[in-house]
Amino acid sequence: MSVVRTVLRLVFVIEVVVGLGLLGGYLWLGLSAPADGFLSPWQTYMGMAIAGVVLLVTSFVPLRIASALSGLGGGKEMANAPIAVGTVTDRRRTGLTVNDIPQIAITLDVETPEGHRFTGVARELLDPSEIGKLEPGTTLAVRYRPDRPGVVVLDRGGDPAAAQAAFNAVMLRAGLTTPRALEIAAHGIAAQGVITDVRPTGNLVNGDPEMDVEVAVTRPDGGVFHTRTVKRMPARLSTSLQTGRVVTVHYLPGNEDEITLQTPANPGAR
Repeated sequence: MSVVRTVLRLVFVIEVVVGLGLLGGYLWLGLSAPADGFLSPWQTYMGMAIAGVVLLVTSFVPLRIASALSGLGGGKEMANAPIAVGTVTDRRRTGLTVNDIPQIAITLDVETPEGHRFTGVARELLDPSEIGKLEPGTTLAVRYRPDRPGVVVLDRGGDPAAAQAAFNAVMLRAGLTTPRALEIAAHGIAAQGVITDVRPTGNLVNGDPEMDVEVAVTRPDGGVFHTRTVKRMPARLSTSLQTGRVVTVHYLPGNEDEITLQTPANPGAR
């Protein structure tokens, strides 16, 4: 696919050079060539000008196709690229379709685990059902090239551990989790919990609310215990903490006073 894009860009350059050459030749002949009978040089060589204009106008077609194709085949090229977290800021159709599946240009605010931020654009073939999930504010794991940070592709789940590590690093820096909570999530016992009470503490962390949550947790052996935890989360996700909601929790053996809540990364997710 990269070869095709290279050829298309070469065609663009050739058309521009030839088109400018024809227009330059037309101007030179029009100014210097003698008249041919009843026709002035400007009229005699009008065909050169028309051809030059046509080439310049059409030269952007292969360039646009090359740009649209930049999202095709990129998954293989980026399979081993570093993972970062992208927040959707915009989406639009590129005009390209493959087997009736539209290509979408997704603009993202990308943050790497090391804290570097940049704007990236991912061009992806997506079903209509997937497009509807890409609302501004949606967070996604993406892969990027350090040498070309503006070029990204959506991570398709090839390395869930690496994607989770990227999310963890970004959430730590934003104050939305703690090293202790990550330790419990990584090494604790997974269980089902039901939220029985939710109250805002009144504290904000980087503009995001802090919630005091009471949970009834069912142990793997069927026993139930009640505990409370403080959960920080983006304001757009605060509605995911509702009384009666079933959540996944983790706690360390022998310490049921500390739990972590597993909440969705995006609104509407489970």
